[in-house]
Amino acid sequence: MGSKKETRLIVLGLLLAATALLVHMGQGSVVTTTKSRNLQTVFGPVPGYSIAYQSPLAEDIYRFLDLDDYTSVGYAQEGAVAPVGLYIGFYFSLGKVSAAHSPLVCFPGQGWTLDQPKKRRLDIGGHVINLEEMVVRLENRQELILYWYQAGETTAPEVYRNKFNAVLNKMNGKSQEHAFVRVSVPFSGDTADQARAAGEQFIAAFYPVFLAYIAETAPATH
Repeated sequence: MGSKKETRLIVLGLLLAATALLVHMGQGSVVTTTKSRNLQTVFGPVPGYSIAYQSPLAEDIYRFLDLDDYTSVGYAQEGAVAPVGLYIGFYFSLGKVSAAHSPLVCFPGQGWTLDQPKKRRLDIGGHVINLEEMVVRLENRQELILYWYQAGETTAPEVYRNKFNAVLNKMNGKSQEHAFVRVSVPFSGDTADQARAAGEQFIAAFYPVFLAYIAETAPATH
């Protein structure tokens, strides 16, 4: 029993070491994109939603996150209490696979308190999204946050799994692109269940658009 556990730990250690090595090797590569559109163009109106607001990042934040592309937009739906927020930070190269910052760090750093995150799986048109859900609070505000990391079409709730997925994509000759995705749903009182339903409905609307963007011409490495 103990030997099996030790074997699994050794295999895991080797995989993590290989992942770290390949990420390090990818840091010296120059990656350009041949995508014809940026994310802010892609995520204009989402089917069934209209743009309620746009939240451009300050230049210093953009540089700090080492982004290659991003979108940060609020979407309104008729009859909804509040807009749903969408943030996607997008990266073209494996060398930036550690650039995305976890909400578990960013929200507390801005004064928010967090409920314990919960891992969940969503099936969107046959595509499984592995995500984490949590409620964050600041003074009289509270939001339901649904977030995940994405490497190609593969999703993960933790950055270390995303690193592994991105490395596998590179080893298999696939795109190095990866992203961090966050959906925010403001709510009041004890209406978290309604916020969750609203968030899932929005994900079902925008995710096919995002997958189509990911499937566009992959970047080339030089």
